[in-house]
Amino acid sequence: MDKLRALQYFAHLAESGSFTQTAAAFSVPPSSVSRRITDLESMLKQQLLQRSTRQVKLTELGALYYQQILPALHGLNDAEDLLKQQQQHPSGMLSISAMPSYGELCLAPILSEFSQIYPDIVLDLHFSDQLSNLRRDQIDIAVRAGNAPDDRIIAKKLSNNHFVLCAAPKYLAKHGLPHTPADLNAHPSLRYRSPEKVLPWYYKHQQQWQELSAPIRLISNHGTSLVNAAINAEGIALLPEWGISQQLAEGSLVTIDVGQDIRVSTAESSGIFLLYQGLKYQIPKVKVAVDFLVSRLTL
Repeated sequence: MDKLRALQYFAHLAESGSFTQTAAAFSVPPSSVSRRITDLESMLKQQLLQRSTRQVKLTELGALYYQQILPALHGLNDAEDLLKQQQQHPSGMLSISAMPSYGELCLAPILSEFSQIYPDIVLDLHFSDQLSNLRRDQIDIAVRAGNAPDDRIIAKKLSNNHFVLCAAPKYLAKHGLPHTPADLNAHPSLRYRSPEKVLPWYYKHQQQWQELSAPIRLISNHGTSLVNAAINAEGIALLPEWGISQQLAEGSLVTIDVGQDIRVSTAESSGIFLLYQGLKYQIPKVKVAVDFLVSRLTL
């Protein structure tokens, strides 16, 4: 049995749920795919797939096996790309994952220039707040906010991730300007929902971080919705400065100073990081993209 080919078939089946689609992807008959999977299950002495006339699903052990083999298969693909492209100009599919608001406001506007410089690179963009496992997921480059990740991944800091309180001038004219953190508890707040939770607001009181109890008017996982709600005088928002620079410049939003920083995290250092695996940097398409993005986005 060609175990590598069987594993490639199995991984595609896990993602597509279809013998027909998998066979088409590898230009082989469905019977060849079925035979290789049966041989793989016989070798492992485990059932990996539940087959029916309408669909193919992973068994519990099959799902675990899929998660374990995926990094190795991706590593083999990366190694092949590395060898193929060493003597070539940058080309191929490049997968980039970024936070939605940052992707829309900061990343997307510069990618048209990148595509003009490197027309043979096909961009595959994923806008999501979910953290990507670069070793498991088929992601070449990720842009995320937070603290620097572990040193198994290379992290280039693009900028600080400074949050500011803001509101529309008409809101403040009607409801008054808060001057202290405690004053915020009398104002409706516009909150961001991360994949894990609604982000709290913290301030420091007697050297200890305390959570504000400002009433919540709106919760959203879409930064633009919060910006629009703030412009429409629905409440006070705590947003990253890079996300509202245009609104601050034109005056539709103004910052609010309550005497100290209000934060969504008690971590002392935070930033926007560009993440990638060191080995992948040797692949021309990844190298030119990393260099381009760092040169354009670093503040």
